[in-house]
Amino acid sequence: MKSFLLLILSLMITGWEASSEVKGCTDGWVEFTCKSPKNKIYQKVDVVKGSKTIIQSTEKNVWQTEGRFSVHHDRENRKLRVVIKQLQRGDFEDYKCQFIFDQQSDCDEVDLKVDDGCQTPFNQTAYRTAKTTISCDKRNSEVMFFCKEKKGSICEDILSTKSSPKSNGSFTLTETSSSFNMSISNVSSEHAGVYWCGVETDNGSNRAALRKIQLEVKDTITNFTKSLTVGQNLTYWCKYPAGTTIKKFICKGEDPSICEQIVSTAQRNTGKFSMMDDKVKNITITVRNVTTEDTGTYWCGAERNDPKQSNPFFHKLVMTVMPPTTLNSSTISTSTHPVPTSASSTQSTTASAHSNGEKAFLKPTAAGA
Repeated sequence: MKSFLLLILSLMITGWEASSEVKGCTDGWVEFTCKSPKNKIYQKVDVVKGSKTIIQSTEKNVWQTEGRFSVHHDRENRKLRVVIKQLQRGDFEDYKCQFIFDQQSDCDEVDLKVDDGCQTPFNQTAYRTAKTTISCDKRNSEVMFFCKEKKGSICEDILSTKSSPKSNGSFTLTETSSSFNMSISNVSSEHAGVYWCGVETDNGSNRAALRKIQLEVKDTITNFTKSLTVGQNLTYWCKYPAGTTIKKFICKGEDPSICEQIVSTAQRNTGKFSMMDDKVKNITITVRNVTTEDTGTYWCGAERNDPKQSNPFFHKLVMTVMPPTTLNSSTISTSTHPVPTSASSTQSTTASAHSNGEKAFLKPTAAGA
């Protein structure tokens, strides 16, 4: 059972009261902004937990860190950003942002709560030049955001539900009734790292992380392209690592993290797509009587039973199906074995069977043959 945290930060100011609430959980983080009372310019500020000073800030516009606590001192705008990482039950305590003005002090007031809002951390694998989507549960009543951990600050904003437009470079935000998603197109090694989704209140002054996503980018995957004519059959096979005993499947879509599963080794193979498992390393896939609607990107993958990890993928096939009158047979090259290639490169293959009887990797045939 996951342990959850209730953290209350209550900082009192004479003459006024402000209240905000942010929900998070253990192992996540919270971030809040303290503002200088009465809009005064201050020399330094102390973050106090109970009666103990946790961190002092004197350097402006620089992130200062002490253990799990970080602060950013913005004297010009008369505010301090405070971050508490890797929240623990022991963090249940009263906190103060104590501003120092010429040997006098005053405090800002924030009321933050962190409880059971987090999701299971997730390790996701993406493939260079492909697309990938990271996802979190949606909270309809709050502004949600995605950010990426960077050196020198807690988490650099990418997109949020208040962003307009809902895109930023290679990043695009989408929402459903229950999920909050960020897609990354044309994945590169620079996209690898730690991402967080979370909620914010008070126009972004207060934030809390809800889920951690560790994104790994694989630079290579076996790639193939294949051109077929309507009515042909296609037989090819995917090579799986030894010991891959979990359910294997074929899915269709540009984004393997959300692609639509078409057929698997756990179901009867009687339709257009079929799979045959030799129980060692290879899966033979047959596509019958192709049509133009079969044009698209296909992935050979395997299902994991671990909710903390994404499914692994091993081969990518880009198939184009043309009407019979538009495809010249001279455009089809041949290759007999799968060759691991850079994810950015492609390999056109067909396959005539070997004269010695060895199975070809890709074998187009006329329908009904």
